[in-house]
Amino acid sequence: MKYEFLEEQHLHTLDGKNLTGTSSVMDVLFKPLSWYASGKACEKFGWKNPKYTPKEEVEETAKKRLFEIKELETKDYLKLLDEAYRAHDTYKKEKAVSGTNLHAELERYVKNVMKFKFSEKPYDEKIKPFIKWSEENVKKFIASEAHCYSEKLWVGGITDCVAEMNDGTLAVIDFKSAKEAYNSHFLQTAGYAVQIEENGMWDSTGTHNKKLDKKFQTLIVVPFGAEEVKPVIKQYQLVEEFKKGFELAVALYRILGLTNNK
Repeated sequence: MKYEFLEEQHLHTLDGKNLTGTSSVMDVLFKPLSWYASGKACEKFGWKNPKYTPKEEVEETAKKRLFEIKELETKDYLKLLDEAYRAHDTYKKEKAVSGTNLHAELERYVKNVMKFKFSEKPYDEKIKPFIKWSEENVKKFIASEAHCYSEKLWVGGITDCVAEMNDGTLAVIDFKSAKEAYNSHFLQTAGYAVQIEENGMWDSTGTHNKKLDKKFQTLIVVPFGAEEVKPVIKQYQLVEEFKKGFELAVALYRILGLTNNK
């Protein structure tokens, strides 16, 4: 069957039929960021997270903001409500450029290592911990931005990186803009492992690049939104459990009717 990635529509296809995107499957899960999004909305009304802010400052900020809100006319209050509703989305867009830049930097580093190419342009300081870690733990990077799909599950995706580790295991590595690695990230990464084990790795035009000769035993998530960009690792039996978890997530995705695909 012919795999192809339609970049403009960001669609994975098999014989012209749309595959479900691997990241879309994760929509069935509770997002830890739901709390974060509500927090961004509440900030518009003077809320500060008491976990990270002294009690006196929390109370003083709320008191000041309450006074300001009481002075608002109806039209201005409605505007404030609209800003609160869109607060998280606005914040995401503001952070999108820096997030994309760091993702691109990580990708640039991996591609340069694969080509044995020295970078004349220094890497962003934020990714230096990842570089140090990879120099100590990665035997070789096998692929960057590899396309994959599963006919059995009818899903497709693009994995950030595939590597052979110094301990001999194969690893799928995914770069995330989050401040920490969530279980949903590992399920998504396991999804790439399932697809590559089934059909190997491809490019966007459907050219088969490589079929690996052993299974993945390591999943790695790199949350580059963290203070220090360091990998979080799951190995061995946990990897198999996450693979099963991804397959169950796909089944749940179908049951809930979140897609019109096969």
